[in-house]
Amino acid sequence: MPDLLGATNPVPSYDAPSVKITPPVPGGDANIQNVVDPDRVTRPDGQEGQQGAGDATSQFQARFDSNFMTFLQRLRGAQELPEIFLTVLQGQQVQVTSGIQSGFAEEMAQFLEFIHMDEGQMLSFLQNQAQSGSRFSGALFQMLRNAFNGTTSELTKNDILQFVRRYGDYTSTEHIEDNLVRMTDEMTEALPGKWSAELTQVLAQLENGVAAGDREGNLKLLREQVFPLVSKYVSLTHDHGLARNLLSAMTLDVARYENGSQDGLLQAFRHLANSEVLPKEIAELPDSELLRMLKETDFQKASDANVFADRMARVTHRALQGEDGVNTQDAFHNIMNSVLINESVYMPLQHIMLPLNWNGELMFSELWIDPDAERDQRRPDGKGDNGPVQRVLIKMDIRSLGAFDVLIQNRSEGVSMLVTCPKSVAEQTAQVTQSLRDILARNGLKVEQVQVAEQHRPLTVSQVFPKLAERMSGVNVKV
Repeated sequence: MPDLLGATNPVPSYDAPSVKITPPVPGGDANIQNVVDPDRVTRPDGQEGQQGAGDATSQFQARFDSNFMTFLQRLRGAQELPEIFLTVLQGQQVQVTSGIQSGFAEEMAQFLEFIHMDEGQMLSFLQNQAQSGSRFSGALFQMLRNAFNGTTSELTKNDILQFVRRYGDYTSTEHIEDNLVRMTDEMTEALPGKWSAELTQVLAQLENGVAAGDREGNLKLLREQVFPLVSKYVSLTHDHGLARNLLSAMTLDVARYENGSQDGLLQAFRHLANSEVLPKEIAELPDSELLRMLKETDFQKASDANVFADRMARVTHRALQGEDGVNTQDAFHNIMNSVLINESVYMPLQHIMLPLNWNGELMFSELWIDPDAERDQRRPDGKGDNGPVQRVLIKMDIRSLGAFDVLIQNRSEGVSMLVTCPKSVAEQTAQVTQSLRDILARNGLKVEQVQVAEQHRPLTVSQVFPKLAERMSGVNVKV
């Protein structure tokens, strides 16, 4: 659970322009100024404002002065996912065929079978991952973005945000209900004797209510029976253990469950329509047609078809339960930690994972894409407009070759590409460079620059997307 009680300090502006692609310098260059160091924060007066500055052990300590700085700190340590994932995939092949830990092996076998892809399947997979990773997509939300950015009325902006919050909670109903049932079940195991027996009866009623879709009845049950029962137990016994923690965690889900009601969503939409934010033909849609439009989105369709996410979740769950030994458990714990960091509320980038078995060659890739690339990009001197820059960072780990970083930038002048690769590939720089130029040209792209060099230091997400540190497009969740 995120440490939301830390006061978030403002991060000084890293007013860095778009990343300039230059060949990496062996061993690093002390003169490079555009690399974000999450462990060092400099105030406008030149003083260091980081907690524990100068302490050699501070990089291993949790940051309590800023949730966002804690995120940046952990982000730097979450860049080894390709290597970890590839190690897991390689190590499981023998176990799957031998039948060791049959339950886990079966799940892993299905997962390994899924990642066998040809060119067409890989394209479909990437499209599905992109669509299922963006809930607020489509024509309606693009209109809301334009209205939000184009208005100076704080009231209108609040109306838009209120509708978006309700929509997010409404479309998360199934997930929230699963959480409520699961936490109530865990409470029954945490409570002793008669307390547990009484809560077990309430749990049965909650499960029936969820199955029947009775949101109001479920909320009444939670407010009038679950919360009073567990609160009374904690008050009488002073047990500040698991039951109390679960009750605290449940509070947020109950609030979201209430906020995501169908009536509340329609009311927020009608209120938004009265503000003349939306076209008249959309504002006048009947409730049934509006609900159908909000449910049948590309995001929902992609999420329903996202077999990879479901299988990945099942494999990870079994691994974290220790079904395949401590080593696998630790590896999947690191994988899950990295995924959560890259899907954090602070991360304004789209993150896509691609595990792949291409003609018997195991490979794992991660992609980071800036969804706001169409926004204006200012020149380094702050004068004029350099046009939109589309930037993609790809990290790959190929079993027989090693680790690659690929940075692609697309602007009006053309496409620039930087590839840092293992020494064995860098020895054929001229051939690889020409092949990449040919691939770009065949796809109708104007080539501005292609560079291939040996990788001495992996690129970091904060280095490639320096405005990540400014939180210009992130979500502020300070308390």
